[in-house]
Amino acid sequence: MRAITLAICCLLGALQTPALQAAPADCQAEGSFTVHLSSLDQQLLTILGAGANNGDTPDLIRYNERTDSINKPILGNYARLRLAAMALRDGDTEFARQQLSQVEQRSPAAVDAALLLAESYRLDGDRQRARDWFVRIAARFPGNPRAISGLVLAGDDWRNQGAMEQALPVYNLALNKVAENMKALQTLADDPDRLYRSLTNSVAGNSTTVMDQLVLAMVRDHDSGVLDATRKLINANNVRKCLRQQEKSLHNAIHHATARDLSNSAFRTSAKMEKRATRQEIADLERVLHNAPDAQDLQARLNDARDRLQRINARLDKLGSTALPAELEKRKREMQENQQRVEQEMEAARRQVRQALQAQLPELQRFYRNLAGEAQLGKAQLLQARG
Repeated sequence: MRAITLAICCLLGALQTPALQAAPADCQAEGSFTVHLSSLDQQLLTILGAGANNGDTPDLIRYNERTDSINKPILGNYARLRLAAMALRDGDTEFARQQLSQVEQRSPAAVDAALLLAESYRLDGDRQRARDWFVRIAARFPGNPRAISGLVLAGDDWRNQGAMEQALPVYNLALNKVAENMKALQTLADDPDRLYRSLTNSVAGNSTTVMDQLVLAMVRDHDSGVLDATRKLINANNVRKCLRQQEKSLHNAIHHATARDLSNSAFRTSAKMEKRATRQEIADLERVLHNAPDAQDLQARLNDARDRLQRINARLDKLGSTALPAELEKRKREMQENQQRVEQEMEAARRQVRQALQAQLPELQRFYRNLAGEAQLGKAQLLQARG
Protein backbone atom coordinates (compact mmCIF):
# COMPACT_ATOMS: atom_id res chain seq x y z
CA MET A 1 0.00 0.00 0.00
CA ARG A 2 2.89 2.34 0.71
CA ALA A 3 3.95 1.93 -2.92
CA ILE A 4 0.56 3.23 -4.09
CA THR A 5 0.80 6.33 -1.92
CA LEU A 6 4.38 6.92 -2.98
CA ALA A 7 3.54 6.59 -6.66
CA ILE A 8 0.67 9.08 -6.34
CA CYS A 9 2.84 11.59 -4.47
CA CYS A 10 5.56 11.22 -7.09
CA LEU A 11 3.07 11.86 -9.88
CA LEU A 12 1.75 14.93 -8.08
CA GLY A 13 5.26 16.26 -7.65
CA ALA A 14 6.25 15.59 -11.24
CA LEU A 15 3.09 17.12 -12.66
CA GLN A 16 3.18 20.25 -10.54
CA THR A 17 6.90 20.98 -10.35
CA PRO A 18 7.59 24.59 -11.32
CA ALA A 19 10.67 23.36 -13.17
CA LEU A 20 8.32 22.66 -16.06
CA GLN A 21 7.91 26.41 -16.43
CA ALA A 22 10.32 28.63 -18.34
CA ALA A 23 13.72 29.12 -16.75
CA PRO A 24 14.19 32.43 -14.90
CA ALA A 25 15.93 35.35 -16.58
CA ASP A 26 19.19 34.82 -14.65
CA CYS A 27 19.29 31.18 -15.74
CA GLN A 28 19.40 29.82 -12.20
CA ALA A 29 18.03 26.35 -11.42
CA GLU A 30 14.81 26.09 -9.44
CA GLY A 31 15.09 25.21 -5.80
CA SER A 32 13.46 22.25 -4.13
CA PHE A 33 9.72 21.84 -4.58
CA THR A 34 7.15 20.51 -2.15
CA VAL A 35 3.72 19.22 -3.13
CA HIS A 36 1.06 21.22 -1.30
CA LEU A 37 -1.64 18.96 0.11
CA SER A 38 -4.89 20.10 1.64
CA SER A 39 -6.28 18.36 4.72
CA LEU A 40 -8.64 16.35 2.47
CA ASP A 41 -5.70 15.40 0.23
CA GLN A 42 -3.74 14.16 3.24
CA GLN A 43 -6.74 12.27 4.58
CA LEU A 44 -7.25 10.55 1.23
CA LEU A 45 -3.59 9.57 0.92
CA THR A 46 -3.78 8.03 4.39
CA ILE A 47 -6.82 5.99 3.32
CA LEU A 48 -5.18 4.88 0.06
CA GLY A 49 -2.01 3.91 1.92
CA ALA A 50 -3.91 1.62 4.26
CA GLY A 51 -5.89 -1.56 3.63
CA ALA A 52 -9.30 -1.38 1.99
CA ASN A 53 -11.94 -0.69 4.61
CA ASN A 54 -15.65 -0.20 3.97
CA GLY A 55 -15.67 2.34 6.77
CA ASP A 56 -13.68 4.65 4.48
CA THR A 57 -16.42 4.71 1.81
CA PRO A 58 -18.07 7.98 2.99
CA ASP A 59 -14.71 9.79 3.05
CA LEU A 60 -13.81 8.48 -0.41
CA ILE A 61 -17.12 9.68 -1.84
CA ARG A 62 -16.89 12.98 0.03
CA TYR A 63 -13.46 13.76 -1.45
CA ASN A 64 -14.75 14.10 -5.02
CA GLU A 65 -17.88 15.92 -3.89
CA ARG A 66 -16.26 18.52 -1.68
CA THR A 67 -12.63 19.14 -2.52
CA ASP A 68 -11.50 21.91 -4.83
CA SER A 69 -7.84 20.90 -4.47
CA ILE A 70 -5.46 21.29 -7.39
CA ASN A 71 -4.61 17.61 -6.82
CA LYS A 72 -8.18 16.41 -7.41
CA PRO A 73 -7.61 15.36 -11.08
CA ILE A 74 -5.19 12.70 -9.82
CA LEU A 75 -6.35 11.86 -6.31
CA GLY A 76 -10.03 11.83 -7.26
CA ASN A 77 -9.45 9.08 -9.80
CA TYR A 78 -7.65 6.94 -7.24
CA ALA A 79 -10.47 7.50 -4.77
CA ARG A 80 -12.89 6.13 -7.38
CA LEU A 81 -10.58 3.17 -8.00
CA ARG A 82 -10.60 2.29 -4.30
CA LEU A 83 -14.40 2.60 -4.16
CA ALA A 84 -14.75 0.36 -7.23
CA ALA A 85 -12.32 -2.25 -5.88
CA MET A 86 -14.19 -2.48 -2.57
CA ALA A 87 -17.53 -2.68 -4.39
CA LEU A 88 -16.23 -5.56 -6.56
CA ARG A 89 -14.99 -7.32 -3.45
CA ASP A 90 -18.51 -7.06 -2.05
CA GLY A 91 -20.15 -8.08 -5.32
CA ASP A 92 -21.70 -4.69 -6.13
CA THR A 93 -20.64 -4.58 -9.78
CA GLU A 94 -23.14 -1.87 -10.73
CA PHE A 95 -21.73 0.64 -8.21
CA ALA A 96 -18.20 -0.33 -9.23
CA ARG A 97 -18.90 0.41 -12.90
CA GLN A 98 -20.55 3.69 -11.94
CA GLN A 99 -17.32 4.81 -10.22
CA LEU A 100 -15.05 3.46 -12.95
CA SER A 101 -16.97 5.28 -15.67
CA GLN A 102 -15.98 8.58 -14.02
CA VAL A 103 -12.23 7.90 -14.09
CA GLU A 104 -10.63 10.18 -16.67
CA GLN A 105 -9.40 8.29 -19.71
CA ARG A 106 -6.08 10.16 -19.83
CA SER A 107 -5.45 9.64 -16.14
CA PRO A 108 -2.58 7.48 -14.84
CA ALA A 109 -5.37 5.44 -13.20
CA ALA A 110 -7.09 4.69 -16.51
CA VAL A 111 -5.50 1.29 -17.08
CA ASP A 112 -6.45 0.13 -13.56
CA ALA A 113 -9.98 1.36 -14.12
CA ALA A 114 -10.23 -0.55 -17.39
CA LEU A 115 -8.95 -3.76 -15.81
CA LEU A 116 -11.40 -3.46 -12.92
CA LEU A 117 -14.20 -2.85 -15.43
CA ALA A 118 -13.30 -6.06 -17.24
CA GLU A 119 -13.24 -7.86 -13.90
CA SER A 120 -16.71 -6.52 -13.08
CA TYR A 121 -18.09 -8.25 -16.18
CA ARG A 122 -16.29 -11.46 -15.23
CA LEU A 123 -17.96 -11.38 -11.84
CA ASP A 124 -21.34 -10.89 -13.52
CA GLY A 125 -20.68 -13.96 -15.64
CA ASP A 126 -20.52 -11.88 -18.83
CA ARG A 127 -17.25 -13.41 -19.95
CA GLN A 128 -17.69 -12.33 -23.54
CA ARG A 129 -17.78 -8.66 -22.59
CA ALA A 130 -14.93 -9.18 -20.13
CA ARG A 131 -12.79 -10.73 -22.86
CA ASP A 132 -13.64 -7.92 -25.25
CA TRP A 133 -12.46 -5.43 -22.63
CA PHE A 134 -9.21 -7.30 -22.05
CA VAL A 135 -8.47 -7.16 -25.79
CA ARG A 136 -9.41 -3.46 -25.89
CA ILE A 137 -7.18 -2.69 -22.89
CA ALA A 138 -4.19 -4.41 -24.50
CA ALA A 139 -4.75 -2.40 -27.69
CA ARG A 140 -4.94 0.90 -25.81
CA PHE A 141 -2.21 0.24 -23.24
CA PRO A 142 0.23 -2.01 -25.11
CA GLY A 143 3.13 -1.10 -22.86
CA ASN A 144 1.44 -2.17 -19.64
CA PRO A 145 2.27 -5.75 -18.58
CA ARG A 146 -1.00 -6.12 -16.68
CA ALA A 147 -2.88 -5.26 -19.86
CA ILE A 148 -1.00 -8.06 -21.65
CA SER A 149 -1.72 -10.33 -18.71
CA GLY A 150 -5.41 -9.64 -19.32
CA LEU A 151 -4.99 -11.01 -22.84
CA VAL A 152 -3.58 -14.26 -21.47
CA LEU A 153 -6.49 -14.43 -19.05
CA ALA A 154 -8.96 -13.88 -21.91
CA GLY A 155 -7.27 -16.65 -23.89
CA ASP A 156 -7.55 -18.99 -20.92
CA ASP A 157 -11.26 -18.19 -20.63
CA TRP A 158 -11.85 -19.00 -24.28
CA ARG A 159 -9.83 -22.23 -23.99
CA ASN A 160 -11.63 -23.37 -20.85
CA GLN A 161 -14.95 -22.89 -22.62
CA GLY A 162 -13.74 -24.91 -25.58
CA ALA A 163 -13.76 -21.92 -27.93
CA MET A 164 -10.52 -22.89 -29.63
CA GLU A 165 -10.90 -20.63 -32.66
CA GLN A 166 -11.30 -17.58 -30.43
CA ALA A 167 -8.55 -18.50 -27.95
CA LEU A 168 -5.70 -19.03 -30.44
CA PRO A 169 -5.59 -15.48 -31.91
CA VAL A 170 -5.75 -14.01 -28.38
CA TYR A 171 -2.75 -16.05 -27.29
CA ASN A 172 -0.90 -15.04 -30.45
CA LEU A 173 -1.76 -11.40 -29.83
CA ALA A 174 -0.39 -11.65 -26.29
CA LEU A 175 2.84 -13.21 -27.57
CA ASN A 176 3.22 -10.50 -30.22
CA LYS A 177 2.71 -7.75 -27.64
CA VAL A 178 5.27 -9.33 -25.35
CA ALA A 179 7.79 -9.57 -28.20
CA GLU A 180 7.21 -5.91 -29.16
CA ASN A 181 7.63 -4.74 -25.58
CA MET A 182 10.75 -6.82 -25.00
CA LYS A 183 12.23 -5.27 -28.13
CA ALA A 184 11.30 -1.79 -26.90
CA LEU A 185 12.94 -2.48 -23.54
CA GLN A 186 16.13 -3.57 -25.26
CA THR A 187 16.07 -0.40 -27.37
CA LEU A 188 15.87 1.67 -24.20
CA ALA A 189 18.72 -0.30 -22.68
CA ASP A 190 20.85 0.40 -25.77
CA ASP A 191 19.81 4.05 -26.10
CA PRO A 192 18.97 5.57 -22.68
CA ASP A 193 18.93 9.07 -24.25
CA ARG A 194 15.38 8.32 -25.38
CA LEU A 195 14.41 7.92 -21.74
CA TYR A 196 16.10 11.20 -20.81
CA ARG A 197 14.09 13.01 -23.47
CA SER A 198 10.86 11.45 -22.17
CA LEU A 199 11.66 12.46 -18.61
CA THR A 200 12.46 16.07 -19.50
CA ASN A 201 9.60 16.64 -21.93
CA SER A 202 6.64 14.92 -20.28
CA VAL A 203 5.36 12.93 -17.36
CA ALA A 204 4.44 9.29 -17.76
CA GLY A 205 0.69 8.96 -17.86
CA ASN A 206 -1.30 5.78 -18.15
CA SER A 207 1.38 3.39 -19.41
CA THR A 208 0.46 3.64 -23.06
CA THR A 209 4.02 2.71 -24.01
CA VAL A 210 6.77 0.61 -22.49
CA MET A 211 8.68 3.81 -21.74
CA ASP A 212 5.73 5.13 -19.71
CA GLN A 213 5.57 1.88 -17.78
CA LEU A 214 9.30 1.91 -17.12
CA VAL A 215 9.25 5.53 -15.93
CA LEU A 216 6.38 4.77 -13.55
CA ALA A 217 8.22 1.73 -12.21
CA MET A 218 11.31 3.83 -11.54
CA VAL A 219 9.26 6.59 -9.93
CA ARG A 220 7.59 4.07 -7.62
CA ASP A 221 11.01 2.84 -6.49
CA HIS A 222 11.85 5.47 -3.90
CA ASP A 223 15.42 4.20 -3.56
CA SER A 224 16.11 4.87 -7.24
CA GLY A 225 16.06 8.64 -6.70
CA VAL A 226 14.80 8.96 -10.27
CA LEU A 227 12.25 11.64 -9.41
CA ASP A 228 14.99 13.84 -7.97
CA ALA A 229 17.11 13.09 -11.03
CA THR A 230 14.17 14.00 -13.26
CA ARG A 231 13.79 17.37 -11.57
CA LYS A 232 17.51 17.96 -12.00
CA LEU A 233 17.27 17.03 -15.68
CA ILE A 234 14.32 19.38 -16.22
CA ASN A 235 16.02 22.19 -14.33
CA ALA A 236 19.31 21.72 -16.16
CA ASN A 237 17.50 21.51 -19.49
CA ASN A 238 15.65 24.76 -18.79
CA VAL A 239 18.84 26.47 -17.65
CA ARG A 240 20.60 25.29 -20.80
CA LYS A 241 17.79 26.74 -22.95
CA CYS A 242 18.05 30.02 -21.05
CA LEU A 243 21.82 30.06 -21.51
CA ARG A 244 21.39 29.50 -25.23
CA GLN A 245 19.17 32.57 -25.39
CA GLN A 246 21.73 34.57 -23.45
CA GLU A 247 24.47 33.21 -25.72
CA LYS A 248 22.60 34.59 -28.74
CA SER A 249 22.43 38.00 -27.07
CA LEU A 250 26.13 37.83 -26.21
CA HIS A 251 26.98 36.74 -29.76
CA ASN A 252 25.04 39.71 -31.16
CA ALA A 253 26.88 42.09 -28.82
CA ILE A 254 30.25 40.63 -29.82
CA HIS A 255 29.29 40.78 -33.49
CA HIS A 256 28.25 44.41 -33.11
CA ALA A 257 31.53 45.26 -31.36
CA THR A 258 33.51 43.39 -34.01
CA ALA A 259 31.61 45.04 -36.86
CA ARG A 260 32.21 48.45 -35.36
CA ASP A 261 35.88 47.61 -35.00
CA LEU A 262 36.07 46.52 -38.63
CA SER A 263 34.51 49.77 -39.79
CA ASN A 264 37.19 51.69 -37.87
CA SER A 265 40.08 49.47 -38.91
CA ALA A 266 40.91 51.50 -42.05
CA PHE A 267 40.99 54.72 -40.06
CA ARG A 268 43.04 53.04 -37.33
CA THR A 269 45.54 51.69 -39.88
CA SER A 270 45.91 55.10 -41.49
CA ALA A 271 46.32 56.79 -38.10
CA LYS A 272 48.98 54.28 -37.03
CA MET A 273 50.93 54.89 -40.24
CA GLU A 274 50.67 58.63 -39.69
CA LYS A 275 51.76 58.15 -36.09
CA ARG A 276 54.86 56.22 -37.11
CA ALA A 277 55.76 58.89 -39.68
CA THR A 278 55.22 61.70 -37.19
CA ARG A 279 57.32 60.01 -34.52
CA GLN A 280 60.08 59.55 -37.05
CA GLU A 281 59.77 63.21 -38.05
CA ILE A 282 60.04 64.23 -34.40
CA ALA A 283 63.07 62.02 -33.90
CA ASP A 284 64.76 63.54 -36.99
CA LEU A 285 63.99 67.11 -35.90
CA GLU A 286 65.24 66.47 -32.37
CA ARG A 287 68.51 65.10 -33.78
CA VAL A 288 69.01 68.12 -36.04
CA LEU A 289 68.13 70.58 -33.27
CA HIS A 290 70.63 68.90 -31.01
CA ASN A 291 73.33 70.08 -33.40
CA ALA A 292 71.67 73.39 -34.28
CA PRO A 293 69.76 74.58 -31.18
CA ASP A 294 69.20 78.08 -32.58
CA ALA A 295 67.24 76.96 -35.65
CA GLN A 296 63.87 78.50 -34.75
CA ASP A 297 62.07 77.28 -37.84
CA LEU A 298 63.04 73.70 -36.98
CA GLN A 299 61.84 74.21 -33.40
CA ALA A 300 58.49 75.43 -34.73
CA ARG A 301 58.25 72.36 -36.95
CA LEU A 302 59.08 70.11 -33.95
CA ASN A 303 56.40 71.72 -31.82
CA ASP A 304 53.89 71.29 -34.65
CA ALA A 305 54.87 67.61 -35.03
CA ARG A 306 54.46 67.00 -31.30
CA ASP A 307 51.01 68.62 -31.35
CA ARG A 308 50.10 66.49 -34.34
CA LEU A 309 51.22 63.31 -32.49
CA GLN A 310 48.95 64.15 -29.57
CA ARG A 311 46.01 64.60 -31.92
CA ILE A 312 46.79 61.26 -33.60
CA ASN A 313 46.93 59.48 -30.21
CA ALA A 314 43.62 61.06 -29.21
CA ARG A 315 42.07 59.88 -32.48
CA LEU A 316 43.36 56.32 -31.92
CA ASP A 317 41.99 56.30 -28.37
CA LYS A 318 38.61 57.34 -29.69
CA LEU A 319 38.65 54.57 -32.28
CA GLY A 320 39.35 52.03 -29.53
CA SER A 321 41.45 48.90 -29.43
CA THR A 322 40.94 45.70 -31.41
CA ALA A 323 40.30 43.65 -28.24
CA LEU A 324 36.76 42.97 -26.98
CA PRO A 325 35.52 45.35 -24.28
CA ALA A 326 36.21 44.07 -20.75
CA GLU A 327 32.47 43.68 -20.05
CA LEU A 328 31.99 41.41 -23.06
CA GLU A 329 35.07 39.38 -22.16
CA LYS A 330 33.64 38.87 -18.67
CA ARG A 331 30.24 37.84 -20.02
CA LYS A 332 31.88 35.44 -22.46
CA ARG A 333 33.94 33.83 -19.69
CA GLU A 334 30.91 33.50 -17.37
CA MET A 335 28.87 32.01 -20.20
CA GLN A 336 31.46 29.30 -20.79
CA GLU A 337 31.64 28.51 -17.07
CA ASN A 338 27.84 28.29 -16.74
CA GLN A 339 27.55 26.07 -19.80
CA GLN A 340 30.19 23.73 -18.46
CA ARG A 341 28.47 23.57 -15.07
CA VAL A 342 25.01 22.77 -16.50
CA GLU A 343 26.43 20.03 -18.73
CA GLN A 344 28.09 18.46 -15.67
CA GLU A 345 24.78 18.61 -13.78
CA MET A 346 22.93 16.99 -16.66
CA GLU A 347 25.48 14.20 -16.93
CA ALA A 348 25.21 13.51 -13.18
CA ALA A 349 21.41 13.31 -13.41
CA ARG A 350 21.62 11.08 -16.48
CA ARG A 351 23.96 8.77 -14.63
CA GLN A 352 21.42 8.51 -11.83
CA VAL A 353 18.65 7.68 -14.32
CA ARG A 354 20.87 5.09 -16.02
CA GLN A 355 21.40 3.35 -12.68
CA ALA A 356 17.63 3.30 -12.02
CA LEU A 357 17.03 2.02 -15.54
CA GLN A 358 19.52 -0.80 -15.09
CA ALA A 359 17.81 -1.76 -11.82
CA GLN A 360 14.27 -1.81 -13.26
CA LEU A 361 14.85 -3.32 -16.70
CA PRO A 362 15.56 -6.90 -15.53
CA GLU A 363 12.42 -6.96 -13.40
CA LEU A 364 10.17 -5.78 -16.21
CA GLN A 365 11.86 -8.10 -18.70
CA ARG A 366 11.37 -11.02 -16.30
CA PHE A 367 7.68 -10.15 -15.98
CA TYR A 368 7.24 -10.17 -19.75
CA ARG A 369 9.11 -13.45 -20.08
CA ASN A 370 6.76 -15.00 -17.53
CA LEU A 371 3.79 -13.65 -19.47
CA ALA A 372 5.19 -15.17 -22.64
CA GLY A 373 5.60 -18.48 -20.84
CA GLU A 374 1.98 -18.43 -19.67
CA ALA A 375 0.75 -17.61 -23.17
CA GLN A 376 2.90 -20.34 -24.68
CA LEU A 377 1.62 -22.84 -22.12
CA GLY A 378 -2.00 -21.93 -22.81
CA LYS A 379 -1.39 -22.14 -26.56
CA ALA A 380 0.32 -25.53 -26.19
CA GLN A 381 -2.58 -26.87 -24.14
CA LEU A 382 -4.97 -25.50 -26.73
CA LEU A 383 -3.17 -27.15 -29.62
CA GLN A 384 -2.87 -30.40 -27.69
CA ALA A 385 -6.61 -30.43 -27.05
CA ARG A 386 -7.31 -29.75 -30.70
CA GLY A 387 -4.97 -32.54 -31.76
